[in-house]
Amino acid sequence: MRALAGAIAPFVRSEAFAQLVRYGVAGLGVTALSTLVYSGAAVGMGMSPMRANVCGYAVGLIAGYFVHSRWSFAGSREAEAATVARFVGATLCGFALNSFWVWLLTGPMHLPPLAPVPAMVGVTPLLSFLVNRYWVFRAA
Repeated sequence: MRALAGAIAPFVRSEAFAQLVRYGVAGLGVTALSTLVYSGAAVGMGMSPMRANVCGYAVGLIAGYFVHSRWSFAGSREAEAATVARFVGATLCGFALNSFWVWLLTGPMHLPPLAPVPAMVGVTPLLSFLVNRYWVFRAA
């Protein structure tokens, strides 16, 4: 048990762990906002799930860039335009993944509009963290 604690301790003190925590806190807010927009549009307004996904992701893209570039991954030395371009590319990949969940679960599987939400808030953000850390904001 001590060996495990000894192996974990350096990671917990690392900048990568600090970024993961900041990304998680900020990401919860951004994901909640995107999910709220998606749910409100799909269920509350009767919008098709795919259109609702577009709306939710558009709101999340804007909110996500500001919170992640200013806090989660603060200190990136890259030019703003290059970072924005990579962030948009990474966000479009996340959008494609969420669109896949929406299509699969509400289309072929004929599940209700809220069925994709667990994958949208569980799988996609984890993959997005890795892309943001190692590509968008270029981890040191």
